Amino acid sequence: MSKVRTWAIVMGGIIALSFWSSGASAGGLQKLLKESKAFAALPVMKHRPEFRLESFEPVQHRREAQGKQWWYICDGHQRIGLITTWLNHVELFRFSPNVDKGTKYEIPEIYHWANLIGVRLPLQMGGYHSPVPPLTSFKLTFTKDRGDSLEFKAEQTHKDGYNGSTEFRLVWNERLGYVLNCTSHFAMPQPRQVEFNNLFAGRVCESREDRKRWQKTMRGRLLDGRISFVHHNPVNIPVDEVQAGGFVGFVTDEEMNPFVEMLETSGPVFLATCSEWYDQHIVMKPPKTKEADGLYHLRARYRLLSVPGAVARDLEAIAVDRYGATGESRKAGFLQNKVNDFETFVPHGKVYNGPIWQHINATDGPAHSGTKSIAVRGPGPGNVKVASPIGGGPPIYGESSKRYRLAAWVKTQGLDDGGAYLQVDDVFFNWQDVQATRKTEKLTGDHDWTRLEVDFTPSPRDPFLLIKLCVEGTGRAWFDDLELVEVAR
Repeated sequence: MSKVRTWAIVMGGIIALSFWSSGASAGGLQKLLKESKAFAALPVMKHRPEFRLESFEPVQHRREAQGKQWWYICDGHQRIGLITTWLNHVELFRFSPNVDKGTKYEIPEIYHWANLIGVRLPLQMGGYHSPVPPLTSFKLTFTKDRGDSLEFKAEQTHKDGYNGSTEFRLVWNERLGYVLNCTSHFAMPQPRQVEFNNLFAGRVCESREDRKRWQKTMRGRLLDGRISFVHHNPVNIPVDEVQAGGFVGFVTDEEMNPFVEMLETSGPVFLATCSEWYDQHIVMKPPKTKEADGLYHLRARYRLLSVPGAVARDLEAIAVDRYGATGESRKAGFLQNKVNDFETFVPHGKVYNGPIWQHINATDGPAHSGTKSIAVRGPGPGNVKVASPIGGGPPIYGESSKRYRLAAWVKTQGLDDGGAYLQVDDVFFNWQDVQATRKTEKLTGDHDWTRLEVDFTPSPRDPFLLIKLCVEGTGRAWFDDLELVEVAR
């Protein structure tokens, strides 16, 4: 074993941890794999990894990235993953040295949760579904940084006596390839639910049809014993409780289908799909009793692995549609390279690679075509009301190598002290991180249907495009036949 190396971010507080271990459990996914004919037919892959870490400093434009640590995980000469204390995650680019053999993966200059190369698990517990006090310290320690396994540990403390840790061990499996084994523990003075894990993969939230991977999320060992799937769609956002040995994964791709299997947990677990990124929140419910130290404890043992395409199809064959609904929802959507006339709503029961509108919807009324449009009422003199398709579903990507046109037909009424216009912002990390803004001309007063449009080239390094329907002043406006299309440069 190599010398222990530690990277720490300390903001005050004392780390106080206890440890838990247990024997192996069969687990729901493991049992299904054993029953799969495709899994039984997989060749045995003899391989002895030569893991090592390669430290590097990427170019990042955000202040928060300064002073953080980055390492490529290497197996011999090949980069197979990443560990970073910026976004605090471990990411596997591949699950076998034979997948994309020879590819030299490079982290892009603008790197964030939506342009992951591979599959990510967080280093620290907590997140959207964890109502725990703010983090006060985080420490990452490598206990074995080279050889046939890679071992490291993340420790965290929070205000008011909450603390936790996760131990990670990357190994080789002769049927599955690289497998990341994880053991998490969280202690707290008051019982809280904790998101101890989150499964996220690059291009799961992709809005471009030709780039989208993993059209479905599969989850197993629901309370009724079923194996289920859901199509990626902003109106299909299930929350499911799972039995011991539950699992969740993305399917179906030929070479990589990432899964997390809960081998053992100290309490009930539920899975929640993110409405925007389609990542999988894996959350343990609050413990009911204190232990001898007077604290409440959560413990979990789980693993990240990839299921080959043929095996994933075996699993698909026994899965049932979790959502079950058919036909249209009551939500208006937005799709790139298409005229959005708002006459039909987002369908249930199929993939929909586009967002839905936040706090607003298409309604019957004045329309340029059909009977529906999006109506926006101005908030008063000097103020602007904005409608945007960011209420759920994948964000809209803009490719820096292309040129686009944002256009819509707009009708106004009573906007003598303001006007209506279209706006598109370039953003990278969140909707407030605006890098560039373009606007159409402003339509004022009373106007019948008028086409507004603006051509633009996205900022370098492929930002997200935030579409905005804007109304300033006292009156109102209707927007119809909205489109964001590629045009010749």
